[in-house]
Amino acid sequence: MTLQISLQNLPPLSIGSINRILNEEPIDYAILQILGYKRVPGSDIERFRLLLNDGETLFPFALLGTQLNHLIEAKKLEKFSILKLCKYASTDLPLNKKAIICLEIETLVPGSVVGDQIFPSTKPTCIQNVPNVLQNASSSEETVPTKHKCLLDNSNQPNTSGASFSPKFQNAFSLNINSVYNQNLGTQGTYINTGTIKQSNIPIVPIMNLTPYQNKWIVKARIVYKKNMKNYNNLKGTGNFFSFYLLDDSGEMRVITFNEQAELLHSFLEVGKVYYISNAKIQLAKENSPIKNDFEMQFHTGTKVDLASDESNVPKLEFECVPIKLIFSLPKESFVDVIGICCCVFDIKTIVTKTNKEISVRELLLIDTDKRPITVSLWGPDAEEFISQDNHVILVKRAKITDFKGCSLTVTQDSMLFIDPSVSEASVLRSWFENLGDSVNVKPLHSTIFNEFKSLTWKTFADITAIDFEDSDKTEYYTVKAYVDQVLKEKCMYKSCPFEDCYKKVVDLNNGFYKCTKCDKEYNSFNWVPLLSLNLADFSGNLWVVAFREVAELLIGYEIKTLSKIKEENDDRYLSILSKMHFQSFIFKLRSKMEVFNETNRLKTIVIEAKHVDPVLFTKKLLSDIHRMEKILNVE
Repeated sequence: MTLQISLQNLPPLSIGSINRILNEEPIDYAILQILGYKRVPGSDIERFRLLLNDGETLFPFALLGTQLNHLIEAKKLEKFSILKLCKYASTDLPLNKKAIICLEIETLVPGSVVGDQIFPSTKPTCIQNVPNVLQNASSSEETVPTKHKCLLDNSNQPNTSGASFSPKFQNAFSLNINSVYNQNLGTQGTYINTGTIKQSNIPIVPIMNLTPYQNKWIVKARIVYKKNMKNYNNLKGTGNFFSFYLLDDSGEMRVITFNEQAELLHSFLEVGKVYYISNAKIQLAKENSPIKNDFEMQFHTGTKVDLASDESNVPKLEFECVPIKLIFSLPKESFVDVIGICCCVFDIKTIVTKTNKEISVRELLLIDTDKRPITVSLWGPDAEEFISQDNHVILVKRAKITDFKGCSLTVTQDSMLFIDPSVSEASVLRSWFENLGDSVNVKPLHSTIFNEFKSLTWKTFADITAIDFEDSDKTEYYTVKAYVDQVLKEKCMYKSCPFEDCYKKVVDLNNGFYKCTKCDKEYNSFNWVPLLSLNLADFSGNLWVVAFREVAELLIGYEIKTLSKIKEENDDRYLSILSKMHFQSFIFKLRSKMEVFNETNRLKTIVIEAKHVDPVLFTKKLLSDIHRMEKILNVE
C-alpha cells in the first residue's frame, strides 16, 4: 500500500510551476520535490540531472548548477526531499525541448522525513514536452496502470549517485532515447523499447547469417554474458566501453558498445533476457577469436534495442566441461570449458609484459572430483574486480590452455567466468566437496606458492648500484627483502585532482577552488594522495625509493582518508604513525630507471608492490639458496 503524505504537515508544492518556468512565465520561486538524480554521462565537468515533481508534472531535465554539486555530496538533495528553487534559468535543447538549470536551491524538508512521493493533485498525469514518438507509442500500447506517467523509465539506467527514480514510473513508455535521454547532451542515442515490440516487415536474421553487406535486418537473441564497464585511452581519445554476447539457434556473436551508449545500456541489458536488435554495425572479428563467428557487432547512435516478450525458440548457454585431468593432455593454445572448486585465491600481482607494460594478474586454483589442481589466471580489471573467496564453484567457458607452469588456464577477453553457476555440475561438485571435509589435500598448492616465490627476480641493493644505468635506457624490475630505514615525513601526501584516475597535483587558487593543470579545469574539492619517499636498506646497502597510493597505504598501515583526518586533528599522532614504519621489513617489488631531473641524471626507483614477510616462505627460500650454493661450490 502506498503511503500518502499529509499536506498539512509539509510545505505545499507549487503545482504547475514547472510548466510556468518552461513557458517563461515569471515566478519568484517554486516549491518542488526531488524524486531522484543521476550523473550526466559524457560530460567533461561533473554535472547532475534531477527528476523534479511539482504535484502535476514530473520533469527529468532539471540540471543542477555545478556550483551546487556540494549539495549532492552532503546528501542535502536526497530522494523525496522538498526544496525551494530560488533562482533558475531555462535553456533550449534540440528537438524544441527545454531544460531547467537550477542556480540556487534551499532544502526545506529532508527526504528521510518525507519518505515518499507527494501526490497532492487529483489528476497528476500532466506530461511536459512529450516527444511525438512517445505519444504515438503510448497510443498503440496497452495503458500502464500507474499514478504518474514519467518521461523516462530510469529503473534500468546506470545510477552512480546511489539515488534512484521511483518505481512507480517503471515501464510507463516505450522510450526513444534519441529524443529524450540525450537531449541535454546534444547528441543522438540508442533507441530502447522497454515494452512489447510491434514487429515490422524487416526479416529476423540468424546471427550466423549477418554480414557487413546487409542493411535492413533484425536479430532476436539472448544475452548470455555481459562484461564489466572498462575505460580506454588511445589515439582516438578516452572513454568507456563494455561487451556482451548474443546467442540464437544459429550461433553466437560478440557485441561492443562505447561511451554514451555504453553508459545507457549497461544497466538496461540483462543477462538471460531476449532482445530484438537492429541497425548496428557488423565488422570483422579479431583474429584467433575462440568464438565461431567471423564477425562481431558494434552499437552506434542509430542502433535499436527492443526487449522481447516471447523467449521461445531462443536457446540458453550450454557448456561442454572437460575434466581437469584431461586438460593436461590437450593442445596448448586451445580453448576448453572447465568447472571446479576454487580451493585457493592468490593475492593480486603486477607483472611486466614484453612491451614494458604493467598488468595485474590474479591466480585461482581449481580442483574437481579427481583432486588434480589447475591454475586459472585472471588479468587486468578481471583480476582486480574478482571478489570470490575459497570454496566457491567456478565455471569458465572458453578458458585458454597455456604452457605456463607446465599447464594452466587463462581467462581471455572472450572467456566467460561464472561464480556458483546454476548448473547441475556445480551442485554435484559442491556436494562432493562438502562431504570431503578436511580430507582434501591439494599437495601441489604449497609447492606452487613456493616455486612462484623462489622464481622471482631477487636482487640486493648492491646488485642494483653496480648496474651502469648512465649509458642505457635500461629498466630493472626486481624483488628485494628490505627494511625501512628513513621516511621523509614532511611531504607524505599531496592534494590531487578529484577526477577519477587523475592524480595530478592541484594548484590552490586561494578562493575555494583548485586547478588541475593536466585536466585544465577548476574544482571546489581535492583528494589527498599518499606519496612516500623512503630509504630502504638490506644487508648489502640502501636505496631511496618512492611509494604511491595503495602501496603507500599498506606501508603506513592507514588509508589516506583516515591519515589525513589524523593529520588535521593531531599532528603528533600523525608523525608517530609515520615513525612506526622504521625498521619494518617487507618484500618489495621495485622498478629502477635513470631519469633526467633539472638537467641532472638520477636513478629513480618506484615501489610496484609491497608485502609483509612470510617467515616460513622466506626461510624456505633462503634454505633453497644455500643448497644451490652448496652444489655450485662442490662443482668448483
